[in-house]
Amino acid sequence: MLAVLGALFANAVITVLKFIAAAMTGSSGMMAEALHSLADTTNQVFLLLGLRFYRRPASEKHPFGHGKERFFWSFIAAVFIFGVGATYAIYEGVIKLSHPHPPENLGWAYGVLAASFLIESGSIALAIFQEVREAHHEGMSFAEYLRESKDPTAKTVLFEDSAALVGIVIAATGLYLTEHHAGPGGGAYWDGVASICIGGVLAFVAFALARSSRGLLLGEAATPKSLEAIRGAILSHPNVCEVVELLTMHLAPKQILINAHVNFRDDLATDDIEQTINEVEQKIKAAEPMVDMIFLETARRSEPGPDAPIPQHIG
Repeated sequence: MLAVLGALFANAVITVLKFIAAAMTGSSGMMAEALHSLADTTNQVFLLLGLRFYRRPASEKHPFGHGKERFFWSFIAAVFIFGVGATYAIYEGVIKLSHPHPPENLGWAYGVLAASFLIESGSIALAIFQEVREAHHEGMSFAEYLRESKDPTAKTVLFEDSAALVGIVIAATGLYLTEHHAGPGGGAYWDGVASICIGGVLAFVAFALARSSRGLLLGEAATPKSLEAIRGAILSHPNVCEVVELLTMHLAPKQILINAHVNFRDDLATDDIEQTINEVEQKIKAAEPMVDMIFLETARRSEPGPDAPIPQHIG
């Protein structure tokens, strides 16, 4: 939440500054950056909506809760990055290449880009600090947490801020080359090229974020580390013979649903099976605290075992 609020404030300020600079200079690169920051600001609102709605309790219509609201709003943010940021940045660059003319009042542009770089650096530093703290809490390195985390909100903020810093560097480079008339024709086309490059960066970020959110929306399983912990917890009970099938799905970044097909000892009575199931569930939650819902299906050893065909589940 803190990283999102910090990014929202930073991007709102930067958006206003960049639109002023774009109007003062007539630079396509600055307009692309202004649209980029506008998309980022709107996306922070989407992420806040996800953080707000996913906490709603389960209902008859949504018995598994609203945890996937986080994934949905992150996907919408990715679509918005592409639709507003990337598309318009590329369009602006193409128009500038069709009618090249050097930007004016570049002092405004350089000043705004420098201020934007400082503000964006503070925003991404806050996001990284929060993620490093979360990683240490989970007992992982920052790289491992970023790779395995199912929290699309954190990834969206980090990706957006990183793309913003890259975009600022590209815009400044385009203005510098244009100002110094680099290349043929006085180098007026560099401003348009910078705008197209910024659009390309945004398109790449949008694709990466959409791909991550899509997997979670479709029902992505827990990480191999979590699966190993869950399977080990089930097998650690003396009344468990084998785990025939273990299915998991993330209902929220830190909320996992489990459906397991387990073989118990044949000599167990009904009361023993019920007690064993309760004890197994306690072991699972102790081994993996993110587990929220558990559905265990029992099977005798005389029933189909690991050598028998098992239906394959997709998703």
